[in-house]
Amino acid sequence: MNEYNDNSMSAGIMKRVYFIWFAKKIAPRVLAEMALFAGFLALIGHYVFVAKVAQYMGQIFENHSFDPSVWSGFAWHVFWKTRLIVQISVLGSLAMTALLFRNFITSVFRMAMAMGETKFIRR
Repeated sequence: MNEYNDNSMSAGIMKRVYFIWFAKKIAPRVLAEMALFAGFLALIGHYVFVAKVAQYMGQIFENHSFDPSVWSGFAWHVFWKTRLIVQISVLGSLAMTALLFRNFITSVFRMAMAMGETKFIRR
């Protein structure tokens, strides 16, 4: 019975260690990237008129054009006809999405490796 209590206590301590490690190493970076991502999305929301984009998409749907080349042409045309700040915001938000995804995946793998290295073996 004492062995079980030692293992459960050590597991509880290690959960706290993992949480502290996450809070110190990963959370600040992820929060900073999320703040930048939110800033880019706010700029897009301020400068892009969603009603116009929906109207253009409706025109494509009316023509029954579901070809990917038509959609890519539409996206390319709309991207180049916008203001420079919108173009920068779109590229920035795409880059931040990729960075957030990459950092999330690497953080999960780091945490899994740390947990595997510090896992206690029951006697």
